[in-house]
Amino acid sequence: MRIKLSRRPAVHATVLAFALLTVTQAAFAQAPPFAQVASHFSGQWVEDQSQQKIGAVLSLRFRNGADGLEELRGPSTHPLVIPVRFDTAPYSFAESSDTVKWKQLGSGRFGSTIIDSTGKTLIVRDITISPDGKTLTESRNVSLAGGKKRTTTTVYARSSGSGQNLEGVWKPQTERSDVPGTLSIQAVGSTLKVFRDNRSTNIWTFDGKPSVVTGPAMISGQTITGKIDSDHVIGATLARLGTPFSTITWTVSADGRTLTENIVMLGPDANKEPSITVYRKQ
Repeated sequence: MRIKLSRRPAVHATVLAFALLTVTQAAFAQAPPFAQVASHFSGQWVEDQSQQKIGAVLSLRFRNGADGLEELRGPSTHPLVIPVRFDTAPYSFAESSDTVKWKQLGSGRFGSTIIDSTGKTLIVRDITISPDGKTLTESRNVSLAGGKKRTTTTVYARSSGSGQNLEGVWKPQTERSDVPGTLSIQAVGSTLKVFRDNRSTNIWTFDGKPSVVTGPAMISGQTITGKIDSDHVIGATLARLGTPFSTITWTVSADGRTLTENIVMLGPDANKEPSITVYRKQ
């Protein structure tokens, strides 16, 4: 009589070996050491303006509220609401120690100035609406560190409202600055300290804990949380009052000379087209 041998033990052994191999591979597929990542991103970076693509630039939004005209700044989920009062002394607004002053400069022309608690001018805006009420051009002059200034001109197309007044929603079409953007990135412990455009400072943490974004005239309540994808790719999520509103992805080229920033807005009414900025290492 022949004895039929079962092959099940061999099959089980094969499955077990494959499972152990998969677990072992997963264990080794962890994020690369932080020092290795930091070495690729640290340094001084300057924008290559010829490569700019706007998409994630927020719309300008003005509405008539209970007390008159208001501007909504920041993400649509938790906007900062700033009253618009023409030709008055500088006045304070919620969630900020800064003050703002608005002026009507003529037919379809408006200006505003944001001033900090010491009396220093932080931002000057000059807004012109075309005679047909369909296009808005904003010139935004921002004070940078070291007494420098940067002027950014953005052209918007109206998507709601009418006439040569501010009320409505204005979607960005083009944007250009007279001074290229900059990133200064420094490793501090297990974090990256990022100084953007000589103006705002944030700490990219990679432990899942958000860090507060700070800087002159910055919208309050913003945090950033970093994530390491590989030694050449890292990302971050920006949130306001706990609600994410934007993601950032940084990719450094194989030769270490180019950093590409990809920003995507989040939310039901967000523009899904990314903003892309290319930086060159100095």
